[in-house]
Amino acid sequence: MDHPGERLSALVDGELGHAERDRILRHLADCENCRFEAEMLRGLKRRLHGLDSPEPSTDFLGRLTSLNGPPADPPAQGPPGGGFGSMPPLGSSR
Repeated sequence: MDHPGERLSALVDGELGHAERDRILRHLADCENCRFEAEMLRGLKRRLHGLDSPEPSTDFLGRLTSLNGPPADPPAQGPPGGGFGSMPPLGSSR
């Protein structure tokens, strides 16, 4: 088997099917370099999960808030009397 390359990341993330996962695990049993890389990826994933989400800066929040301009005016109601189609058709007795 060739070295798994990017599929190691998929292995660590649990994204592989059963057969491909087993093939890569067999490869890891024999390949010290790939086994080391997989352990590094697992450690990195644990560290990333342990980090808090970054807080946005006050400057960024201020710019976002300024994007919310004044509320939009309600749509116009149209001409008095109801607009198009409000007049009776020609020749009607209405």
